[in-house]
Amino acid sequence: MKILALDISASPGVAVIEIKRNRPKLLYVDSVKTDTKFSDSQRYSYIEAFAIKAIHEYGPFDAVVREKYTGTSRSKRAKQLVYGAWAAIDMALGKYGYSIDEKDEIVASAIKKAVSGKGTADKEEVADGVRRILGEDIEFKSDDASDAVAVALTYALLNGLIKEESENGR
Repeated sequence: MKILALDISASPGVAVIEIKRNRPKLLYVDSVKTDTKFSDSQRYSYIEAFAIKAIHEYGPFDAVVREKYTGTSRSKRAKQLVYGAWAAIDMALGKYGYSIDEKDEIVASAIKKAVSGKGTADKEEVADGVRRILGEDIEFKSDDASDAVAVALTYALLNGLIKEESENGR
């Protein structure tokens, strides 16, 4: 099974994991930082191209998932940027016949709890949990990259596709 996972912001992260024999393998992880010197339309085009590259090079996928965006405690401008990035990624997914159902969106606290053991984990605790589950000492380009992997692993854990390392004997 191959999962495409997205952590969407104005600087989104993308991850692809493959699951064989209940074990996750990270195939791809990256993030892109958009620059405020460019217009919003240019930033969104860049995000769309970034998503298309991952979808084109690593598809097809059995599942496409993302962190659920709630927009709480953010400025109007921050929300606008996230919604624009969200739409750009949806356009990229649509070009390859993918869409994301609400059931394939996972709230941040569930992601944090699944990979770190606590729903209030900080970014470094999430990255450490991802490393522990994968059994690899990965250096992530950004928090968005590690968060995207966390989304994929959470989906796999919640759907019984993988088990925690203690249960796998790793």
